[in-house]
Formats: sequence, structure tokens, C-alpha cells
Amino acid sequence: MKYLVKFKPLEPYTFGTEQTFDYPSDDEKTGKESYFVLSRTVPTQTTILGALRYLALKKKDLLHTDFHYPDLQEIQKTIGSKSFCFESETVQDFGVIHSVSPLFLLRAELDGENILIRNPFHNSNRKRTAGYQPMRMMKRKIWTSHGEISLPDDGEYDAKKGYAGGYIDIKNKMIYQDLFQSVMLPGNQKSSGDDERAYYRRQMICLNSNCCFAVYVDADEDAFPLESISYMGQKRAAFRVTAEPSDAESIETQVREAFADDSETPWFYALSPLWVPPNTDYSAFCIVEELSQRQLITNYREKRHVRKLRRSAVRYHLIQAGSVFYDACPLNLGRENCRNIGYNSVVQLGGKLL
Repeated sequence: MKYLVKFKPLEPYTFGTEQTFDYPSDDEKTGKESYFVLSRTVPTQTTILGALRYLALKKKDLLHTDFHYPDLQEIQKTIGSKSFCFESETVQDFGVIHSVSPLFLLRAELDGENILIRNPFHNSNRKRTAGYQPMRMMKRKIWTSHGEISLPDDGEYDAKKGYAGGYIDIKNKMIYQDLFQSVMLPGNQKSSGDDERAYYRRQMICLNSNCCFAVYVDADEDAFPLESISYMGQKRAAFRVTAEPSDAESIETQVREAFADDSETPWFYALSPLWVPPNTDYSAFCIVEELSQRQLITNYREKRHVRKLRRSAVRYHLIQAGSVFYDACPLNLGRENCRNIGYNSVVQLGGKLL
């Protein structure tokens, strides 16, 4: 059964980045611990999966917030036996949850809700408020250290000024640059071993009140509560979550159709973050933003609640949503396990379908 699941923030939130304070369960330092705790503007796909697993347990009245489950068999049947792993070569089982789409935003309008996605980085529309206009490329290829590739035409791309930002409405092509507001708040952290306190400043994000996060989820019938409260991010910010049956096309299909007639030559757009093998070679012109992510892993065997969650020692490098590749996508995105929870989604914008 397909659901449209919406996450509406009820308060400012902080989604962790590499620049954060210590986790009590960390055995080693990452080198990124800081007095300033920064936040992502949107949750990662693994955060969304964690919230969905939480809701699935809540629906079956199996939820224990201290993670203490004497009998794991029913838990594993509902949400799977392990946390998501990028490097898994086989498709992991998450119980009643079969697949999750890439994250997108929904903005409330007078006639309903419109889908917003990251503004493609190659959108050179000069108005910056509305419209989609892919940057023009040279008709002849230029010899570079990567071989012969097409480059932007004169005046089309100034690397010093950067690339397109914000979010774009796939229906009317309105561009929004101010959906997120940031505020820095002071705080202190008490360690788990003694009475020492560490003072810090935490970045907290407020999402525009007309917007919410959303995903399409393929799951068992009656897998989630119709309406509930879930907690995500550091300090467990509250989100109002609704799950409603949906017969809409996939988000990939909706985006592809919305941009199908807007350019003669295809561009390939990262609808979600992409995890690719290291040392990937970009054989064509692209505009790519990178990000790093560590996984949170649940250890049910730990007796103390504070040590049941830990960050992975491995830091994964991903390509950010909104990144684009001209004419062809050179990436190996074959990991079905990543696609199943919304990673590695690339959509062709314009041109003849390949």
C-alpha cells in the first residue's frame, strides 16, 4: 500500500551535521566536536526511515523508548533486525516498510499542496523568483584534463557567484529562497560520567509555516497511525505526522514530467543525496555539492540507555540533492538497498528520454 507521509515541525529543530558535540556512546573522537553545533535544514533519508520505524512500532503498541526489548522477534518482524547500512550489498528488510521515496517539501496553496524540490543547480534564470532556464552550453566541446567535454557558454556560469539555490515549485516554477530560518541558542551538556558541563551554542532551524516535509512510502496496510507525534533530531524536536493513502505517481515521475519540455538536451538531476563508490570520475560537465553523513546505530545489547545509540565510525561522503550532470550521468547507482530508502535517485530533466 502506498502512503503519503507528512512531517510538520511543531518547534525549531536541529538535524546533526559533522560539527556537533560528543555522543556519550562514542568510543573515539571524530575531530569535529565543537562549541558550535550546526544543523542541516532537512532530515536525512535515514532519519526519515528511523521515524517511520518508530511509528510502525507505535501503531502495534510495541514501542519502548528505552530500547529495552526482552523479546526481539516481534520487533524485528515489524521494523527489521538492523539499522540501515550504506555498504550492504543485499537489500535489507525493514518489516512492514518496503520502500521510501526521496524527501520533498509540500507547500500549502489555496488550491491544495504543491511539491517543492531543490532548485537544480544549473537553473540560470536571472529573475531568481520564478522560472526554469537551464544554462546554455557551448556547441563545441573543449579539451580539458578530463578529455573533451561541453562547458557552459560565455556568461552562463560564474563559479565565483555560485549556482542556483533555494527550492522550486514543480508546478508553477516559483523559486523560494527563504523557506528556512536559523537561530543560535545557548545550552550546556552534562556528561554521562561526572558533573562536568560543556557550554555550547546550538543552531536551530524553523521551517516556513506553510510547508512540511513529505515522502511516499510503500508499506503494509495499516502500517502507521493516521496521525501521530514523532520526535526527530537532536533534543528530539516534535513533528506532527500524518499518513494517508495515495495513488499519486512516484515523485521521480512527477518531477520528470514537470521539466520534460524545458530543454532540448538532457540534464540529469539528483533528486536525493547520492552515495557512490569512492574515486568516481566525472566524465561530463557537472555542478556537484558534497556532504558528509554518519549513521546512527542502535545497539540493543547495551544495558544503559545512553549507550544504546552510537554514531558509526565511518563517515560517508554523498552528493547533495540538486546536483546536476550535463548530457549523461556517469555515476554507478546500482545499490538497490540505497534506492529502497530514497537515496541514489536521479531524474532526467528535458531532452529525449534515454
